[in-house]
Amino acid sequence: MTGISFPIAVIFFSLTGVLLLATGIILFVPSKNKKHNGDMPEQKKKLSKLCLAGFIIAALYPLILAFDYFGLWRLELALNKTWWEYDRTWLDSAEFFVPVIGIILSIAGLITARKKGRSGRKFGIAGIVLPNAYLAICILIVIGNIVVLFVESGKKVRIQSQREVYDMGHVGTHENTEYDVSPYSIPEGYDFSSLNISVSEAELVSYAGTKLQTISKTTDRSIKGVFQDYDFLIVRSDCFNEWLSDNHLNDLGYSNGYATLYYEYSWEFAAYATNNLDVYKDPSDKFIIITNCGDHKIIAEFFEGIGEAVPTEETTGETVDPEFYKNNERVIFLKNNINKDMSLSEIVDVFETTCNKSEDVIFFRAGVSYCTTYDHDAGEFAVFGDGEYYCFNMERWFKAEGGELCQINVNVMYKPDTENERIRDKAQNFDLYGNVDENFFDYIRNSDAYKYASNKEIEIIDIYMAPL
Repeated sequence: MTGISFPIAVIFFSLTGVLLLATGIILFVPSKNKKHNGDMPEQKKKLSKLCLAGFIIAALYPLILAFDYFGLWRLELALNKTWWEYDRTWLDSAEFFVPVIGIILSIAGLITARKKGRSGRKFGIAGIVLPNAYLAICILIVIGNIVVLFVESGKKVRIQSQREVYDMGHVGTHENTEYDVSPYSIPEGYDFSSLNISVSEAELVSYAGTKLQTISKTTDRSIKGVFQDYDFLIVRSDCFNEWLSDNHLNDLGYSNGYATLYYEYSWEFAAYATNNLDVYKDPSDKFIIITNCGDHKIIAEFFEGIGEAVPTEETTGETVDPEFYKNNERVIFLKNNINKDMSLSEIVDVFETTCNKSEDVIFFRAGVSYCTTYDHDAGEFAVFGDGEYYCFNMERWFKAEGGELCQINVNVMYKPDTENERIRDKAQNFDLYGNVDENFFDYIRNSDAYKYASNKEIEIIDIYMAPL
């Protein structure tokens, strides 16, 4: 009994208490005397002691279990021992044999009471019914517990599958440890919130574009992708706590003084194991990087490109003239062929004609948010307008003639209302497709956001080109 969880024990003793109360009412509440043909009145017959003994033993059985569960700790204190340190054979034997003895005495009492015409047969019947009722309660509790276990296990698996780290596995044995990755490790007690850093979604996208070789998932707080065959998850440091909460994860743990992320995953039915992922930070403190890569050489290459780094496009390091983005022929084409008097269908058609489906990476997202534009004079992204819009955004990444990685954005904006608030909730995270084929634009045209916006009046169109 000591191994049973407290809630189950409370349920068991509550049900057995109700059962004993109901039994007592049936047995001891006086009933009207009934005349029987020539039979001796029941109260004048001798009481069957066997029936009474069987009932008492059966009724006292829950008290033995209660002592085992709730009272044993007092014995432990008296003996200065824990329950496994003293001989409890007598208690285990009592828990098994007491109900059996109660049933045997009750059956014997019923037989003798019938032969000798004695009263108390109701006690004998109760002495047989009560132990079986206890067993039935146990069976029902076990079945209920299994059902709850199934439900909770399924719920837990669903929660786990929604985590962005769900399929990342864990970090294996660390390799190439001669590479120093300590500048990127997060020491215990490091507080990002005290840095007062603000990171925009555009900065996140730009950073991930320069670090990851392929991208599989993007949200407004994080981007997940692959670098040298390992999974890397980049999270904005200014909303890391919110990201943890959304992914049902605990705060960072620490191993050897540096941050790591532990998370549960389903192992077998109702059994869970724990994986760990290494956690690093960009030197700018703007981004937290979570990875299953234990190769320090690859970690160093991710941040600095040292060692045999993955080849990247060479740049001159010179500042690109803002006019390169402001008056680029691709932007001029889009601005000349897209206006707010067009339908959304026509705008999507024009944007599609500018995309090279074999080389470009294209974004599509829609929702109520502050839209961003690019300030060419300041050379940075900025919030567009003075309030929120429902934004239907299409974004194209490509390599310009000079080798620069660039992005072109077409923002089609509408007034926010209760209907598009709902649609934002359904598509608040947008998908990223690399090396897209012609089906990607079918995906856009079949989206709920497209169906909604196609029949609404366009408020503003903002088209710009910016560095990636």
